[in-house]
Amino acid sequence: MNLKLFGTFLVLSLAKFGAVHTDCNDTEGKSFVKVDNNCNDDDDLWHCIRICCPRKNMMANGGCSFEEQLFRTKLNLSIKLDDNSTEALYFNNQTLLTTPFWALEEMIGLTKDEYTLYKNGTIYIHSDKRLKTKEEYCFYPHQIYSDFPETIWIILHEWNVIFIPGTNELTSVSLICYIFTIGIYLFVKELRNVFGMCLVSCIFCIFLTYLIWLIDELRWIDDFCLLAGYISYFFDFATYLWLSITSFCLWKKVTAIDRQEHRHQFMFYSIFVWGISAIPLGIIVLMNHLWEEDLQKWNWLPLVGFFMCSVEFYRWSSWVYYRGIFMILSAMNIIMFVLTINHIKKTKKEINNLTHRPDGTTMCLTVDFKKFLSYLRIFTIIGGSWLLFLVVIVELKANFWNIFVILIRVLHRGFGILVFVLLILKRSTYRLLINK
Repeated sequence: MNLKLFGTFLVLSLAKFGAVHTDCNDTEGKSFVKVDNNCNDDDDLWHCIRICCPRKNMMANGGCSFEEQLFRTKLNLSIKLDDNSTEALYFNNQTLLTTPFWALEEMIGLTKDEYTLYKNGTIYIHSDKRLKTKEEYCFYPHQIYSDFPETIWIILHEWNVIFIPGTNELTSVSLICYIFTIGIYLFVKELRNVFGMCLVSCIFCIFLTYLIWLIDELRWIDDFCLLAGYISYFFDFATYLWLSITSFCLWKKVTAIDRQEHRHQFMFYSIFVWGISAIPLGIIVLMNHLWEEDLQKWNWLPLVGFFMCSVEFYRWSSWVYYRGIFMILSAMNIIMFVLTINHIKKTKKEINNLTHRPDGTTMCLTVDFKKFLSYLRIFTIIGGSWLLFLVVIVELKANFWNIFVILIRVLHRGFGILVFVLLILKRSTYRLLINK
């Protein structure tokens, strides 16, 4: 008897908090949410309607945090049947299939006379005569804020990211190398000058950016995906600024006659970088917050927390908040690299003229391999390779381009290893460590 009373109490408690379905609301009772891989390919729109679910709204049970909004609305679609007749299909009577965003998405709005939706889920777009299967598109969740069903908004899956095996393992090793590099620079007093501290700050920003990327790939940050995306963008932006500061410090260190450093110079650099980085962060936060439900402005969104937790930089609109700004900073770094190398070559040429031998031959001061390593070290410090990273974001459908993209991405996934080899595994750093 006690067990029966306890069981009744437990069921009533779960029903109160929504864990057990009750028939108190027949409209909500007919619909439920399931994950993408639970829908068979033969299922038509009477079995499941695909709703795009941003990464930040994904729930552990495969649903989305906005599902209750859709259940309580009277959204319906006009479906063309096999006998060419039409019938209304209501969202709240169907299974809402949550499907994730892809790397590159196109949002389009279609009025009733601009598309035909068939029973099997295929949609025909009249304007450009495209026929999309149910796997190639999904409905945007915020239809209830538009003039639906007079106009429907769908997201077309156009392209996906090239998968490169072993990148997670390579990134993990690279992160460890970043830690060792930062630790050695902070441990050796001679390396803790203004240039060294700027370099450490830059490496720290790169480390945090790729750390967030890695744990995002492993799906460890879904509970605070949006916050992680904004933090990643902030440190990503700060990385490019620190690279510019490092390029300027290196050029100044090479060309300046007076090598004395200002007492608060690093503090001024830090205030500049962190302050400037906060401005674009605030802009994209406002854009995401204010425009997410405005379907007319969706294509301008940075889409933080949609495909991944980080900002989406494969879209053409990323030229405003990502690619354009970083291209300018990278181009400035390349100019500083050219000026620095020209000054070094000019100085060495003058030294060679002063050390000219009596027999008419010139004393060889450096070996070509050492010169190459020096230039490569400078190129790495100023972040010249990051310009290549921005270039490979451009999508070209060619085999040679895909190979180039893979090589550049592998380079940056393992960038910490390159930094450790070029900055730590050299004779001068080894001597400082031995003396320490």
